[in-house]
Amino acid sequence: MDTDPWRVEITDADIRAAKRAWIAARDSDATDAEVDPRYEDLRRLVSGQAQQIADVVRARVAARRRAQAD
Repeated sequence: MDTDPWRVEITDADIRAAKRAWIAARDSDATDAEVDPRYEDLRRLVSGQAQQIADVVRARVAARRRAQAD
């Protein structure tokens, strides 16, 4: 969708991997200092993917409006 060379696409697989890493750390003997960054990684990925979805929706709505205006 975007031609920005710096854009990173976040996939469901990325989120699943981050969630597994967080759960594994949470359920292990890891300290809060080890678990918290994994949760933050997961939270950032979910937020980033939500932004991606919103970008796609906005682009589709804009394209539909342009098509209707023509």
